[in-house]
Amino acid sequence: MLKPFKSSVFLMLGLFFLTVSAVFPAEPPAAPISDDALLDLIQRQTFQYFLDERSPQNGLVRDRASNSFSQENARNYPASIAATGFALTAYGVGVSRGWIEDAAAREFTAKTLEFFLDWQWMLHGGKTLALAWSPEGGFHKLRWDHYNESMIMMLMAIAAPDFPIPAANWLEIEKPVGSYGKYRLIQMPPLFTHQYSHIWVDFRDQNDGFADYFKNSVNATLANRQFCVDQAGSFKSYGPNSWGLSASDGPFGYKAYGAPPGMATHDGTIAPTACGSSIVFTPKESMACLRHFYEMGDPLWGRYGFSDAFNLDRGWFDKEVIGIDQGAMLLMIENHRTELIWKTMARVPGLQKAMKAVGFKPGSIELPWQEPPGLRASYIAGGMTADGYLKDWPNVQQLTLDASFKENGSIQDDSDSKGRFGFAWDEKALYFYAKVTDDSLILRKTGTHIWLDDLVEIYIDPQGDGLRWYGEDDFQIGFRPHPEDGGVEIWSWFQGGEDVAAPGKVSARSFVDKAGYLIEGAISWRFLGIQPMPGFVLRLSAAIHDIDHDRSNAKSQWFFRNEREFQRYELGKVILGPEK
Repeated sequence: MLKPFKSSVFLMLGLFFLTVSAVFPAEPPAAPISDDALLDLIQRQTFQYFLDERSPQNGLVRDRASNSFSQENARNYPASIAATGFALTAYGVGVSRGWIEDAAAREFTAKTLEFFLDWQWMLHGGKTLALAWSPEGGFHKLRWDHYNESMIMMLMAIAAPDFPIPAANWLEIEKPVGSYGKYRLIQMPPLFTHQYSHIWVDFRDQNDGFADYFKNSVNATLANRQFCVDQAGSFKSYGPNSWGLSASDGPFGYKAYGAPPGMATHDGTIAPTACGSSIVFTPKESMACLRHFYEMGDPLWGRYGFSDAFNLDRGWFDKEVIGIDQGAMLLMIENHRTELIWKTMARVPGLQKAMKAVGFKPGSIELPWQEPPGLRASYIAGGMTADGYLKDWPNVQQLTLDASFKENGSIQDDSDSKGRFGFAWDEKALYFYAKVTDDSLILRKTGTHIWLDDLVEIYIDPQGDGLRWYGEDDFQIGFRPHPEDGGVEIWSWFQGGEDVAAPGKVSARSFVDKAGYLIEGAISWRFLGIQPMPGFVLRLSAAIHDIDHDRSNAKSQWFFRNEREFQRYELGKVILGPEK
């Protein structure tokens, strides 16, 4: 019997320590096996997790568990609200397939729901939901403000009969668009972010005026698979039937693995849930992938079906399963086979009302694809001295970075973070200034770590062929002001350091006051490898990092879009104006 060991209530992430069940499922049958029989087996084994790893006292479900049939030396793991949420839907699937009695499922569900409450409180004074809350630490500094798995949460919050949040808040979610190969999508590298909301909401042939989210998830899945195919020569785990990069266990701990577009992390680790939970988007490719994993057998298959992840390059197979990964695969396979969850949720009036309120209507739509914006740099005969005062600057076209350019994090208002940039040039250098409003300056780091402070960054792609991350011919240069002497800490990450802050390369001065800071700088054309001339289009982006005293942070970026290839980014345009 499961017994609670210790509890500490988190509204968004519950921790409850449980002991281990002694129920043992049967070993899997030997191949060959039909597609339907294989899906039956995967679902049945996975469902057992939500029976064995739940507490009869409070209904909470363990976050992870051993996948060994013997369960020897199994560890006591905490429960999580995420795993518990998947369990509530899994019980309905279990009833429909005869794996659990209806009365038992109702009892489990009622006991669990006694634990949970309201929505509006989670806004915490903002327009997006706070990421988490705990009695010990209060609200988490981060928010659910970017496209990810939280679409269902936003819709349910808008649909809530008591204390709903405004439908207009749907528009506050950032949805940056990028591409990999021929696939264009909202960039969010871990594949689970493109899956979870679709477990409960049938987004097929609908759009909210910005995106067809089902089509977007199809493209995200195909891009994820294609990336694994493209990288198969470097990683043994990857191939046309062995793909799926998502947040999972790895050889060195849990990581948010993913594929481009976006800042993707991968190391050869594959999570079976990634391809399996995309079966509604890519039925043929996902079925082939699941069969390949099943035929790998032990040690990938165990008590609850597939173990969480494996990495052939490291000779590593996970010994455990994770509740949310098992749940997503179980439920998405059910939608693929019967549409049970979609059909059930379609009968929820509040959800349909919320979708209408945020603008959903029938039909597909293409994602917006903005042309890189342009800005003119004025020609200044004889150049300027970077002294931090701007006294020799003429009127130039300004670029303003405010909350509308937010790439990540939270910006409260203009006093929290806002910047104005100007650019000029002569035959020797590209000149720039950045006037940044910031009411909470953090200026402590040096060297490569200055990105952890308030600073300005300039990205430059001299060849105009796309900035490649850590490319020797491209530039990411950081400028962090010195409040005490008007100096500037300069670091060029792709070139490996601070030696760029030298005559003939990069120079800058700063001025700091209680309202923010000013940086004026010059970047040598010779250092960039560019021969300037009027009309030359320099591919460039400017960015501001804002770090506050509570260690919350935000980044505003002019234009920085991942396109076509892994870690290749399209930048904005600075056009060199005519000589006067």
